[in-house]
Amino acid sequence: MKTPKSIYRYFSIALVAITILLGGQSCSKLFEYSPYDANVENDQLNTNAIQLQGISNQFKSPSDFSFAVIADVHYHYTSLASIVKQINNDPEIDFVIIAGDISDQALLKEYELFYSVMKDLNKPYLTLIGNHDYNANGEKIYKQMFGETNYDFCFQNSHFVMFDDVFWESNSTPDFEWLKSKLEDKNQYEHQFVIAHIPPFGDQFDDESEAKYVKLMDDYDVSLSIHGHAHSYLARDYYKDGVPYLVVPWPKFAEYAKISVKENSIIHRIKKA
Repeated sequence: MKTPKSIYRYFSIALVAITILLGGQSCSKLFEYSPYDANVENDQLNTNAIQLQGISNQFKSPSDFSFAVIADVHYHYTSLASIVKQINNDPEIDFVIIAGDISDQALLKEYELFYSVMKDLNKPYLTLIGNHDYNANGEKIYKQMFGETNYDFCFQNSHFVMFDDVFWESNSTPDFEWLKSKLEDKNQYEHQFVIAHIPPFGDQFDDESEAKYVKLMDDYDVSLSIHGHAHSYLARDYYKDGVPYLVVPWPKFAEYAKISVKENSIIHRIKKA
């Protein structure tokens, strides 16, 4: 039996009416046709730039400060929420760095879930892209929601360099010349920190790239090279050249790093929420 054409006509009119009642939203907002959508909401755009303004407004005296590092969130949103709650109650922490792998499959919904959890944080936070964040349309989403994958900022006479060192998923070689250019003014700062998702002794670095990264850390007296990716904790002078390396555990067990910076020392602790 054929369905009368009038049924289709009434259905179409009803659909238009629903759209109008919902504020004229487009069909792309009513129905999620693809999990690979990359259209970031306007209020979620350029988050790093907005958060940097919050950091720049937090100048304190003397120069001692603390920051937290979380890496490899993937799908551990409940644990992330517990970490956020604990950091909110720690008055010593001035800001938070997310050291890559915000997502697992780099779907827009994952980015949105991360963003919604981080909205409860009462301190500024900054993100770094990780290898999982390059999957699917992840790079496009990341750049819309957070900004460029390489950038730097200063806080309390310390210099932070956020370096995209993803080789495989980005299908490109990290910009070591950019990294070098950012580290060259070492004499202007008490400390220089480099945050890069993959440690140079990790799986994506070949011997040449590893040697290049390690030499830059040594040549420019980097105070601490901070990483994620390995999902486990490591802290040592890995290459016995005086440069300490810190790998932050993932938040599966609600763990993160708290780093306290003083004029003559840098102390880190792994905290559990």
